[in-house]
Amino acid sequence: MHSGSASGRSAGQTIGVIVLVVVAVVLIVAAVIFFTTPAHSLPSFMGRITHPPHRAHAKRPLHGIAVLVIAVVCLVGAFFVWRGGRRGADDSVDPDAAGARG
Repeated sequence: MHSGSASGRSAGQTIGVIVLVVVAVVLIVAAVIFFTTPAHSLPSFMGRITHPPHRAHAKRPLHGIAVLVIAVVCLVGAFFVWRGGRRGADDSVDPDAAGARG
C-alpha cells in the first residue's frame, strides 16, 4: 500500500512543508512588527519594554533580524523537505532495483 501522492510525496512530507511555510510567514510578520513598532507598544509576549524611556521608544531591529533569519531557515527547510520527497519517489521506481529483489 502506497501512502504517497501522485507527485511521490508522503502525507507527512506535505504536512511538514505546510507547517514550515506557515511558521515562516508568522515569523516574517513578527519581524515586520519588531522593525516598525516601538518597544513600549509591543505585545507582552514579544518583550514589551517600558523603562528606561530611551529603550522604551526604540525599535527592536536585532530581534527583527533574528526572527527573519529563523524564517529564512524555515523556508529553506521546507524547500528541502519538498524537494527530497520528489527525489525519493524517482529512486523507488528504478526497474533494476525492482528486478534485483525478485
